[in-house]
Amino acid sequence: MGELIVTKAKELFFSYGLKSVSMDDLAKLAGISKKTIYQSFEDKAALVNRIVDDLIACHHHLFCTCQTEAADAIDEVFRQSNAPFETWAAVTPGFFYELEKFFPEAWKKLEEHRDNVLKQGIIKNLEWGRAEGLYREEMNVAFIAELRIHQLVNALQPAGFTAHRVSVSQLIKELTIFYLHGITTEKGKKRLIKYLKNSNENK
Repeated sequence: MGELIVTKAKELFFSYGLKSVSMDDLAKLAGISKKTIYQSFEDKAALVNRIVDDLIACHHHLFCTCQTEAADAIDEVFRQSNAPFETWAAVTPGFFYELEKFFPEAWKKLEEHRDNVLKQGIIKNLEWGRAEGLYREEMNVAFIAELRIHQLVNALQPAGFTAHRVSVSQLIKELTIFYLHGITTEKGKKRLIKYLKNSNENK
């Protein structure tokens, strides 16, 4: 029963945000009573915590899989800008805004994941790329990692990009290409162009 509740809660929260969805709405969609929901989850915050745990676990698994399967540092960045963020891209931006404002415990989990997994993964990628001669040797790795984090976080809240209406996935792709052009050497740029060409041919 707990899995059914989580699945239906994701449908509502990811589409409409957290505050506008009541437990009555969830009970109606799931075809159960509110009492049944509270038998599995103490309150709404507990349910939100579980959903955030699922988001983090899914992203962590896909993020690490990309690290394992990548042919080189540039390939890893492309892989990690696709599958690991597809689930997050389907979430309404209001979800993250309300999560930070009204559910601090769950938001803290996301921050810890950002710092302990995402940021550290980006740093490892930058060091790998430098060792391969694909990334610029003189760049400040910690600073560039912070810039990349801000890119990805802002892409999940695309309301600020008003000049061109694009999907979150398309926005992440464009920001990733922009990011890679800024950190690659001449050798890296040739590899980047090759990957982009192959990607366009496979569409």
